[in-house]
Amino acid sequence: MINTPLKTFTFLALLLGPLFWSSSEAQELNVNLRVSTPQIQGTDPQVFRELENELNDFLNNRAFTDLTYENTEKINATFQLTIKEAIDDVTFSAELSVQATRPVFNSDYETTIINHLDRDIKFNFATGQNIQITRTSYLDNLSGLLTFYGFLIIGLDYDSFVPLGGEEYFKIIENVVNSVPPSEAANFKGWRAMDGNRNRYWIAENLMNPRVVPMREAMYEYHRLGLDLCHKDPEACRAAMMGAMQSIDEVHRAYPNSIIVQMFMSAKGQEIVDIFSKASREERNQMYQILSRLDPANLNVYRPLRS
Repeated sequence: MINTPLKTFTFLALLLGPLFWSSSEAQELNVNLRVSTPQIQGTDPQVFRELENELNDFLNNRAFTDLTYENTEKINATFQLTIKEAIDDVTFSAELSVQATRPVFNSDYETTIINHLDRDIKFNFATGQNIQITRTSYLDNLSGLLTFYGFLIIGLDYDSFVPLGGEEYFKIIENVVNSVPPSEAANFKGWRAMDGNRNRYWIAENLMNPRVVPMREAMYEYHRLGLDLCHKDPEACRAAMMGAMQSIDEVHRAYPNSIIVQMFMSAKGQEIVDIFSKASREERNQMYQILSRLDPANLNVYRPLRS
């Protein structure tokens, strides 16, 4: 059973502002981060053990916000950093898998709010290096990456509880992107529009783009007005989720191939199928049509809804 009153107070504090904020350490995230090195030889394994410890310490023991989180309110997340190449003794290329979940009211179920793979990871790390949160100025690529994904998770979590509740945190990740110097952005890819269409630049751009506002509002409708009511009224739950998906479909039409819609589908596709498998034939067909437009590459996942 999920205990929600403390979470409710936290989001009330967000709405009412600094009067209710605490100056104590927040530690909003509960992250299990693993560093793997399947292709690396000749590098001292101690470097990667220390890297793993430092990254876990950064994500779990830094205060990203001014709000106080109880242990039961922390956002559960898993990070998998797979080192692909040791370019030199302190420079590495990697992939980073990021997943975070949110509890569903009155159940033991946790719904995924992000399931994303960043393939453009390159960073410097040396024994004894101090990693810091970098909200407004660029320190180094590793600090920037962790700050970006930390605030992205927090912002998505807030959007699921309060309409557009993550705005403050999405502005921070936009600042992180904009603070990367051109010389660093050229060396550490993923921060520029020219680096591809599924990178950090476009995540930040999407979240701050007016065309995507209905998608962010749908995050609240899908979770608070949909999933959180499934225990009490499955039909109302599905109706709210359908409305949310129609809004996301409209965003897709206005902004084709936006990464934030693709990220949503990566996190939610199977969940939607599971919930709507118990719906009427009309509802199943309607949802199938929406899913097939939003995520045509994974039609096989959605075919169970097709009558």
